[in-house]
Amino acid sequence: MKVISFLMKGRFAHFCLPFTNVYRLTQPCPTKTAIMGFIGSVMGINKNDFILYDKLKCGIEIVDEVEGIKKNYRTINVPYLGRKGFAGNSANNQSSRISIEVIVDPIYKIYLLGDEKFLSEIQKLMLLREPVYTPYLGLAQFIASTEFHVSEIVDAQAVEGENVNASGAFIRKFHGDLDFSKLTYGSIRLTEFEGIKGISPPRNFEHSVFAINLDSAPIPLKEVKQVVRIPEWDKYVPFF
Repeated sequence: MKVISFLMKGRFAHFCLPFTNVYRLTQPCPTKTAIMGFIGSVMGINKNDFILYDKLKCGIEIVDEVEGIKKNYRTINVPYLGRKGFAGNSANNQSSRISIEVIVDPIYKIYLLGDEKFLSEIQKLMLLREPVYTPYLGLAQFIASTEFHVSEIVDAQAVEGENVNASGAFIRKFHGDLDFSKLTYGSIRLTEFEGIKGISPPRNFEHSVFAINLDSAPIPLKEVKQVVRIPEWDKYVPFF
């Protein structure tokens, strides 16, 4: 089992929270569809090709410290020209000025679990900083940095049934239960949001409720599943 990590970052990001249309809220981090789309743009894979969903699992962590400087998760509201209705609705053909919630200076550490050969292809393109298509953070206007800071390929080990401090977004029950007896509330800004865990052809979306710490500190989980230990980085990461 092999893993690499890289950074998704930029000036702004917006990952639309499902079912918010008049005032579009954002998820605090990208979920699997946005991450696979980002990698697809780097590799030149068509957005309707689901090969990445078969080849990769991913984990995500909010980065809240840059070069020793603490950076708080922050959002602002900005005007945006969007569609009046949902896709398939006649109103969707008309434009309307709406307000959207935007994340300021987002940085995410993405973990990819997969075949070593396929991971090395991704690593090579990221090291060259020459994506085939322009990667962006949720909206095409929010172009991502090509400073991917991609890691070496390292070993990972599946963990099941243990109690661990897990880094990154997780799904309750799917990855394990919160261990409230070990929560240290001074370093926890836990938030939950609905997002997409996966997708299958033709376009069947699997929704789940995710949880993530906005301050990036690990979260204690009990009896974990779908979690891997990465000895090289001394981390336990939930994957989906």
